[in-house]
Amino acid sequence: MSSEIMSNFHSLLNSFKQNTAAATSSSAAAASADAPSSASFRPSSSSKKRSRDNHCESRTQKNTTSTSRKSGIPPAISTSSFELSFLVIGGQKCGTSWLNNLLRKCHAISLPPNEKEIHFWDWHYQRGYEWYIKQFDLFRRCPQQSCSNSDPSSSKPFYGEITPCYVVLPSEKIEEISRIFPKLKLVFIARDLVDRAWSALIMELRNQTSGLTAGSFADGSGIQTCHNARDPKKPKKSVMSVAQKRRMQELSSPSSQPDSYYMERLRNATHDSRSNYAKHLRNWYEHFPPETILIVDYRDIESDPRGTLSKIVQHIGLHEEEARKYVESLDDRVLGQRVNAATSDQLRIDDSTASIKSSQPSSSDYFLSQRPNLKRRMQKYLQHHAIEFNALLEEKGYLWRLDEYDGNGREMT
Repeated sequence: MSSEIMSNFHSLLNSFKQNTAAATSSSAAAASADAPSSASFRPSSSSKKRSRDNHCESRTQKNTTSTSRKSGIPPAISTSSFELSFLVIGGQKCGTSWLNNLLRKCHAISLPPNEKEIHFWDWHYQRGYEWYIKQFDLFRRCPQQSCSNSDPSSSKPFYGEITPCYVVLPSEKIEEISRIFPKLKLVFIARDLVDRAWSALIMELRNQTSGLTAGSFADGSGIQTCHNARDPKKPKKSVMSVAQKRRMQELSSPSSQPDSYYMERLRNATHDSRSNYAKHLRNWYEHFPPETILIVDYRDIESDPRGTLSKIVQHIGLHEEEARKYVESLDDRVLGQRVNAATSDQLRIDDSTASIKSSQPSSSDYFLSQRPNLKRRMQKYLQHHAIEFNALLEEKGYLWRLDEYDGNGREMT
């Protein structure tokens, strides 16, 4: 009898162990499946070390694959009164700094007070939504109730940010943005592809002279101290001697590099991607209605800055009369000021003991005009991107076109 009891006991014990092991395995699998989902609400602060020359696109894809899409709204967003009203998603070297300076003068619009480019959706996503919300001035109020972005009785401004890198976000990330902020308005400024690429190449050359690896400006690696004004460990700017500044001026000059250098950099994945307007904008059109996306012709900023700015702020949500008053309050000097133009061949030196003035023209466009063979090679390489973008413009009902470098003009007749 006792042997029978012991046999039954062992059988029961073995069955219990098997059931426990199965339950443990099942729980582990469930936890593994759920972990990425919770990360989309409050992403982990840990991340793998990335090399300096990773591109913005690859960094974003890594962040996206580490989190899964959720159907709900993150608690940090749903429990706050914050609602993102607009994003300026590009393009790089297309007048976004000009737009940033002017939008900051509008009482109905609130941009992050410390930074132009927050880069939350690509570089800083793992910091979480609470961090993102804290980048905005939530205590700011619009002095006129007619500026409200939703409730007429509210005085909340239109919250938004300008990060040109966002245009290259992958579809998964764009879907998440559209789900959390379904009423979001988007602005993209399109510049002539050769002019934009040349300006970006000159900026990259200037950054290399300052010690950054080629391409690193596009992914945020190594740039934290340059862009994060809230970083308490941010180093002070080094002070260069006049001789050092002269040397930097020589090294960062467009004339310091042969044509082959610029063509090699133009073919780089980062620069090629930034020139492919149509490919990336189509990703945004997959998740946002066409009426929420405004594509602006860069040439309109030069020819009609007031009208262009008025069109942008009305797209963001200002009433026509409020937009008119705001634009009329700006003087011509402010409207016509170019910001962060890639002059590169003329470094401004503010020093109490010395100054340098270049006798050469400071516009980077001038140097490209002096290299017609390089310009033709760039046009030939970028032509297919221009054709594809013009097809998108026609599809979405726009009447203007970028130069396709074959004699086609600006507008359809």
